[in-house]
Amino acid sequence: MISVLYQTEVYRLLKSRRLKVMLILMFLPVIVYFFTHEEITEYSAKALEISFQINLSQFLINFWASVIGQLVVIILMSDLLASEIDKGTIRILLTKPIRKSEIVFGKFFSGITAILIIFGIPYFVMQMYMILLYKSGFEGFKATFDDFLFALGVTTLILGSLGAVSMLLSVVLSRPLYASLASFGIVFTAQFILPQLPFFDNPERFNLSYQIGVLLKGKFTLHTGLDAYKGDPSMSALFFISIILVSLIFTLLGLYKKEFEG
Repeated sequence: MISVLYQTEVYRLLKSRRLKVMLILMFLPVIVYFFTHEEITEYSAKALEISFQINLSQFLINFWASVIGQLVVIILMSDLLASEIDKGTIRILLTKPIRKSEIVFGKFFSGITAILIIFGIPYFVMQMYMILLYKSGFEGFKATFDDFLFALGVTTLILGSLGAVSMLLSVVLSRPLYASLASFGIVFTAQFILPQLPFFDNPERFNLSYQIGVLLKGKFTLHTGLDAYKGDPSMSALFFISIILVSLIFTLLGLYKKEFEG
């Protein structure tokens, strides 16, 4: 039953105008690169890979995983459960032979699929454009494909954890707008207010964009600029995986505690 719920939700998201607008917004860095890319002095797969790592990591840290990207994911994920609760359609789901755990995980994975689409398509278009730019053909594709998958995986992990927290708040607050505002408030406080307090060492580590840099340096070894991001990529990955699991568990508990009388 979870597969049916997942497919239905993904189909609904793909049809939605909101997802299309979000996808167009995520193309902005690609469009910027079209008109401002560096002058090509060496046409080789190695030069392409170096340039791809540098440009993708910069756009990822400064735009895709910045406040704009975070807000996109918050709006997307906050709506998945809260809209069902707010409209009362959650009661229809509960009358079907489906567990609440399947509702939570089906909704979450459909949201993750939407994140993969919203961010993955711009990443892939940028990769293809750079392959053409460097005239490296299939060799260039092979050289950068692992980097493309790694960057998309890092994006999904970081923003997926934020999405899981948004889902938890959406069950607590029951309305998409309230959940989005609360999620953004927590993110803003954690990233921009807490670091201003004099109690924390290395306050920049609270910034999700900074953590993107920490995770990227685990594989983007050709981009030496990532050495400025201090931290253990493995520990950061474990932390965000834990955030996802804990948030989904509490989301499920919140769903069990809610009353959905007709």
